[in-house]
Amino acid sequence: MTLKPYQFWTSACLLALIALAWVGVMRSAADVPDRQQLAPSSVARKDAAASLPVVDLSEIRFRRKFRILVPAPVLATETAHADKGIALRHVELIEQFAEEQFLLPVRVPVQRWQDLAAALQAGHGDLIGAHMQIRELRERDTAFTVPVVTTREVLVTRSADEIRTPKDLRGREIALRARSSFWPQLHQLQQLEPNIKVRIISESSDAQTVLKSIANMHFDMAVVDYGARELGAAPWQNLRASPQFSNSRYLAFGIHPSNKELKGALNDFLAREQLVQRDALPQTDDLDEIAKRGVLRVLIRNNDASYFIWRGRPLGFEYELIRRFAEQQKLSLEMILAPSHDQLLPALLKGTGDVAAASFIPRAQSKPPGVAFTHRYRTVQKYVITHADDESLHSPADLLGRTLTLRHSSPSWTHIQQLLEHGLNAKVDTLPESVRSEEIVAGVAAGLYDSTITDDYAIDAALDSRDEIRTAFALTEPLSMSWAVRENNPQLLTALNKFLDDEYKQLFYNIIHKRYFENARRTRLRSATPLLATPDATRLSPYDDIVREQAKKYGFDWPLIVAMMFRESRFDPDVVSWAGAKGLMQVLPVTARRFGVSDLSNPKTSIIAGVRMMHWLFHTLEDELSVQDRTWFTLAAYNAGLGHLHDARILCRELSLDPNRWFDNVEKAMRLLEQPAYYRKSVHGYVRGFEPVSYVRDIRELYNAYKSLRKP
Repeated sequence: MTLKPYQFWTSACLLALIALAWVGVMRSAADVPDRQQLAPSSVARKDAAASLPVVDLSEIRFRRKFRILVPAPVLATETAHADKGIALRHVELIEQFAEEQFLLPVRVPVQRWQDLAAALQAGHGDLIGAHMQIRELRERDTAFTVPVVTTREVLVTRSADEIRTPKDLRGREIALRARSSFWPQLHQLQQLEPNIKVRIISESSDAQTVLKSIANMHFDMAVVDYGARELGAAPWQNLRASPQFSNSRYLAFGIHPSNKELKGALNDFLAREQLVQRDALPQTDDLDEIAKRGVLRVLIRNNDASYFIWRGRPLGFEYELIRRFAEQQKLSLEMILAPSHDQLLPALLKGTGDVAAASFIPRAQSKPPGVAFTHRYRTVQKYVITHADDESLHSPADLLGRTLTLRHSSPSWTHIQQLLEHGLNAKVDTLPESVRSEEIVAGVAAGLYDSTITDDYAIDAALDSRDEIRTAFALTEPLSMSWAVRENNPQLLTALNKFLDDEYKQLFYNIIHKRYFENARRTRLRSATPLLATPDATRLSPYDDIVREQAKKYGFDWPLIVAMMFRESRFDPDVVSWAGAKGLMQVLPVTARRFGVSDLSNPKTSIIAGVRMMHWLFHTLEDELSVQDRTWFTLAAYNAGLGHLHDARILCRELSLDPNRWFDNVEKAMRLLEQPAYYRKSVHGYVRGFEPVSYVRDIRELYNAYKSLRKP
């Protein structure tokens, strides 16, 4: 076939265009280096007059890079300090947002804090990634996201100091940052006491450095973020805060006012992420201090025996047993998931939790220093299992030349290591921690693995759902299982031992033991997944579709509304409370009419009434509050009313607590409003304060469980 001249030139042009496009793609790919190799030049080296176009999220996606303006001193702390400051943690939060948007995060250093807004306006970055005070952003005509945190700056001194009145500050020196929100109050104090001296400290000085300078007498006293976890840590017990000299800071991220799409996406992301953030303050208190705190923190594993979600409800043998203990002690529960079994005890010793409720076998493992085990709460026996067609395994001696497959963090690991030390000639293959025990058993049934070790209850569950495996032999005698606490918490250990001794094989114990280890029907129902043990692992309730629609319409994360619904009605649309509240969201008929709803027996309209009420309460509160605390305040007001919430926040100020933070602050004041000495002075009088306190904590924990355990 012969090409005509015009066909030849047309083909040649097309080939040239394709070649040019390919070169462009390769150059573009070369322009996107590995994240670890990015070394952007500082904005300070750019021509200040060389402004770049400001583009919104759609155009940023086309560019593929998300440029985060960060003060150079903040970046310096990444290598200078082992513990990241709040500013650097917020940078990493924004990087997480960028990655969710399939963008490559690029940190763009800016030499000075005061140049951040100008760099943003000039188009040198897409967002100010360091936390900025909302007041600062307004002054620089910069838009801001929802507040990411509300912190309280407080004057910190050494314990020997008695700083109660402005007179006590006469002749003293106060160290603080130039960007501190404490300056207006300091100017007022200087009018009363002109001899107060001031020392300006670096913006890059983290709380730990400042506290160390106070303890070592390099600083006389200093203004420190009260929310910083370092303030409560053991090395700083010789320091004290003076809450009467404090001020709240509302911190957010800065964006260009024209970036409406970016602002919306960021706010949605921050609302989701901030609600599941926990206070990282390590605590190693014994039971007396835990009782004052009102919360028992339980380290646990997510599996089909310990802790999982079933139709929107948290369940599990360990969970139900420790919950009964907490109820007897009048404590709320905070469940903290450990990524693997071998991380439980380090987290316990660090102070991340108070109890590790996760099937420890004290005899089979070396006890780490500082750990104490409770009395037994269950016994377990380890078995070797293999394929049903394999009749060759009858004793440990038959494992010669065979391969056992298990995880390194498996409780059976210690047993097999002991056998290997005593001459067992077997091969051990380890699998990643993400592989569940049920998956290993399924692999044996499918012939993928030779054999494995599992517990007696897991064998019963496996045999109930498949017949391709068989029990070869018992590897151990029955072993006692225990929980773990810190050795220096004898009160908690004594209370747990008494509880376990009293409950072991009694009525409640026998009921839940049968439910989780003997009920074959339950085993079949939850066999699909241990994360969300439902027929459809993406569903939390029968009303998810309605909740998703309404939550999106009013700006809430839908699992939060589901958690509220479970707490209010256990998903029963016909329930009526003693006070006359009705339906899934337990709204009073008079309140429902205010939000345009008359039929509370209908699931959809009941959900609409509850979400509309939540929306109204949320937007009644101050915009400057952090997403977390504004949400917790909204939940408390939903339960107890706005009036009692306002009374509690006013009482906080009188008690030198932070009126802008719910946990450990406003919730304490809410409990005090049960007492005549406090509620007689309040505008709205008596409130059953324990109800909103437990309401908020229960919903937070259920929401965290949904977010942690639900498949995306």
